[in-house]
Amino acid sequence: MPVQARFVPWMLAALSMAFVPSCKNRSNTGELTPPDGAVAWDSRYVDVFDDDYTRAPIHLDGRAPNDVRDQRLFAARLGEANLVAEVKVQQVWGEGRYQGRKEQYLEIELQQVMMGELVKGTAERQLLLVEADDPLPGALQGQTLLLFLRWAPGEAPPYHHHLMPTDAEAMAYIAALIEHAKAEGVLDAEGVPVDAGGGKRGRRKGKKAKGKKARKGDAG
Repeated sequence: MPVQARFVPWMLAALSMAFVPSCKNRSNTGELTPPDGAVAWDSRYVDVFDDDYTRAPIHLDGRAPNDVRDQRLFAARLGEANLVAEVKVQQVWGEGRYQGRKEQYLEIELQQVMMGELVKGTAERQLLLVEADDPLPGALQGQTLLLFLRWAPGEAPPYHHHLMPTDAEAMAYIAALIEHAKAEGVLDAEGVPVDAGGGKRGRRKGKKAKGKKARKGDAG
């Protein structure tokens, strides 16, 4: 069975449980903020949403051990993410370069939400902590990446994520899965999950975030 075919039922089942109703969808700071009622972070996702990024495109049909591992992680990220979005890297802040912190960041701009929703007031530009083993390459600036994010209410920041290249094969596959989920009634026409009774889970999202000011430590 092709690796893509194996992902579909698992992803649909994960999507049906990944979201909960939201009562107050407003971000006062502009930062990425979970909706009210977001499920608490579970440590079993630590290897899936590792706050790191994949450097090379995934090989969906590869059979090498590394390819198989990447395929499994990709399936888990796609099935368990609360938000999947295309983002563009605006700035690379390497270790020790951002306000004297010994951490690495990517300043990104949210381009398109493919699945999930943003709370009202979320800024287009965000600063993501990246816990990479190696220094972030400056060549990332200007690149478009795919963001997988799962909320972690109460933590700082209140989410964990993973980034990967937006190669044509992976993007076409994700688009096909999303269309399949829509056809099955798991997602609505905008990619927002619906409940068992056909209603939306949470309020309708905008395709892009509001505002363009990047957050740099303090909210914009």
